[in-house]
Amino acid sequence: MPSDTVTPPVGRSLVPLGLFLLAAQSYQLVAYPNFLDSLQTEPGWHLSPSTAGLIGSTAFLGVLAGVHSAVALARRLGLRQATLAALLWLTLWSGACALATAPWQLGLFSMLAGVGTGVAFPLTLSLVKDSATRIGAARQNAAPKGRRARADAATRARRSLAIVPLGIPIAGFVAQNTAGALPVENAWRLITAMGAGLGIIAVALCLWLLPRGTEVSVLASGQDGQREPGRRVIVWTGALVIGANLIAWSGLTGLASVDLRFNAALSAGAVVAIFVVACMAIHRNGTSTSRSETARATMAFILLYPPVTVLTAAVVLSLLAGQPLSFVMPLIGVWIADGYLRSLTLCTAPRVLDGRPHPALQEHVGTIADAGHITPLPSPFHPGPKCDGEFTTPPRPNLP
Repeated sequence: MPSDTVTPPVGRSLVPLGLFLLAAQSYQLVAYPNFLDSLQTEPGWHLSPSTAGLIGSTAFLGVLAGVHSAVALARRLGLRQATLAALLWLTLWSGACALATAPWQLGLFSMLAGVGTGVAFPLTLSLVKDSATRIGAARQNAAPKGRRARADAATRARRSLAIVPLGIPIAGFVAQNTAGALPVENAWRLITAMGAGLGIIAVALCLWLLPRGTEVSVLASGQDGQREPGRRVIVWTGALVIGANLIAWSGLTGLASVDLRFNAALSAGAVVAIFVVACMAIHRNGTSTSRSETARATMAFILLYPPVTVLTAAVVLSLLAGQPLSFVMPLIGVWIADGYLRSLTLCTAPRVLDGRPHPALQEHVGTIADAGHITPLPSPFHPGPKCDGEFTTPPRPNLP
């Protein structure tokens, strides 16, 4: 490989690292639907199913706040540092959830942990996309003359963004099977503490593997006709989450199934917000020209996605096998967590999810190819002792 061809130090561990990070970030969201039996046995709490679901739904409000502050935090601290800070925040408050002594504390700590998830999710996808693009461009440039590389930068980025989110249903399956194997008493504390342990491992892996000096080129907004997310999106999303959950909390007491009441109160607001926020983001970013096209694009965005396909197959097979409702509902909760996170990311940083590398990331032997224009790069940066043998160059900020 020529010395001036660059790839990030994350190297071949890119997709496994991304899978683990998204699993760790979403673990608390997807684990909570398994908590009902354990929460109802907590001494002195006396929680009804709908009240327990409402407490867990506070995490979605935290995710809302986190996603809408992710870009600003990344611009201030840098992409790598902001990701580390979000994971550390999530880990600390996940640990606090396991120590909660009252229902209101569990709701508050869950909301604060959700802030970490909301910040970390789009930043992790941005790092994965940035790294995949650099690896694809470097290998394409390093291929012998007349021989095509296996995948170009754009293809590698799309593949990575399709595979990495599978960490969310993986976390759901792990949480569900773990909950079934633990005794009911204090099971929710043990499962929550396990999430904090995953966070500690995630922070350690990021300190070791994530490329240093990463800017926010993939997260940059306000270009190509895209507008910054306004306060209206934040206000309406928050209102939908709160309002729909309050309706579910107060109006589902007549349902026969306690599992259905629990999960309905937990997920009602997020379900509504998924569709509304995704529709607003698709319409605002100009990817459709009519209401019908916007509706079709929204449904495709929510339903045609690898994690959704995996979970749909799991739910169908579970129902065909005669599994009880308590087994199927947590899987639906995983789908809700995935859709909510992606919808807010689409609204806040649409470029992260489009699967196409930004022109400033297509590096080739000391130059950047930008829509036919060649711009000089700064001199190459030589790797430190922790590099895995590949050269790395800090990405240029996406600013004039």
